Amino acid sequence: MKKIVVTGCAGMIGSHLVDELVQKEDVTVVGVDNLSFGRMDNIEHAIKSDRFTFYRVDVLDIEAMKILCCGADTIVHLAAMKKSGEDDASLHTLRVNSHGTENVFEIARMWRCKVVLASTSDVYGMAPIPHAEDNDLVLGPSMIKRWAYAVSKLYDEQLAFAYYKDEKVPIVVLRYFGGFSPRSSFSWSGGHIPIFIDAVLRNEPVNIHGDGTQTRSMADVRDLIRGTMSAIERDEAVGHIINLGNDEELSVLDSAKLIADVINEETGLNRELKIKYIPFSDIFGQYKDIMRRLPDLTKARRLLDYEPRYQLREAVKTTVNIKYNELKGKGLI
Repeated sequence: MKKIVVTGCAGMIGSHLVDELVQKEDVTVVGVDNLSFGRMDNIEHAIKSDRFTFYRVDVLDIEAMKILCCGADTIVHLAAMKKSGEDDASLHTLRVNSHGTENVFEIARMWRCKVVLASTSDVYGMAPIPHAEDNDLVLGPSMIKRWAYAVSKLYDEQLAFAYYKDEKVPIVVLRYFGGFSPRSSFSWSGGHIPIFIDAVLRNEPVNIHGDGTQTRSMADVRDLIRGTMSAIERDEAVGHIINLGNDEELSVLDSAKLIADVINEETGLNRELKIKYIPFSDIFGQYKDIMRRLPDLTKARRLLDYEPRYQLREAVKTTVNIKYNELKGKGLI
C-alpha cells in the first residue's frame, strides 16, 4: 500500500483529491487540516472509507507532522494561507506559507518521500500572457501587502528546488490557476465564480472590481484533480514547475453574464443580472489588479498528459445546480 499525505485536505482542491485517492485500492490517505478554512462536510464521504484517516493538525506543528508523515510515499502540500484585501494582516500568510512549507520539505527529507507542492498563478504577477513556467515574473512593490501571498508562494517554490537539488527530495510544483466546485468558499477567497453564483441565486447585486474587463481562466476542479493525480504518479514530472488550469479566457463581466444565463436556464428563476461596480482602490488600496491571467498548458500536456475537459459553462452548471438545491432546501430562495 502507498501512503499519501494531503495537507489542506478539507479545502476545495484537497477534499476532491482525497475523494479520488481513496478510490484506489493500493493507497491509504492521511488527511491533515487545521480547519481554519477547510470544512469537515467537504470530507464527510472520505471519512467513511477505511483507507482515509483525518487529523486536525496545523502544518506549523512539525513534531505532529513528523509522526503523521512517517512511511509516506508522497506528501501533497495544499495547506496555505491566502489573503485578498489590503486591510488583512499579512504576517500569518507569510508565516504559514513559509514555515509550514519548510516543515513539509524537512519532513520529506527525513522520510525520503516525494512532495507535490501547490503554488499559484499569483506568482506571475503582471508578467505578459500567456503565462509559461520559464517566463520572468513581474511582481509589484513590497509595501503593498496584497503581494504577500504571491511572494510567500514564490519562496515556497525556491524551497522546493533547494530541497530537490541540495537534498535530492523529489518534487513537483503545480501552479494552479483559478478553479472552483460546489465545495468552494463562497467568498472572495474562493474566487469570483462561486461568489457570483451565490449573489445571482439570492437575487443580490454582483460586486465587480473595476470595470470587469479583467480576464481570468477558471477551471473545473475535476480537471485540476486529474492533473494533480498525474503529478503524483508520473516520474517525468519530478523537478518541474507545471501550470494547471483551463486556457479558456473570459472577462469577469462576461463571466457574470454567463452565470446569470446558466442560472435562468437551469432553475427557471428568471434572475436579472444586477451589477455593482466597485473601484479597485476601495478594495485593494494602491494594488493594481492583474488584468489578464492565462496559463500556457504546454508542459502540462507533455508531462502530465493533461487536457482540460470541462469548459466554463459546463462547470458553472454543475455548481449552480448543487448550490441552488442547497439554498432552496434552506428556504433562502
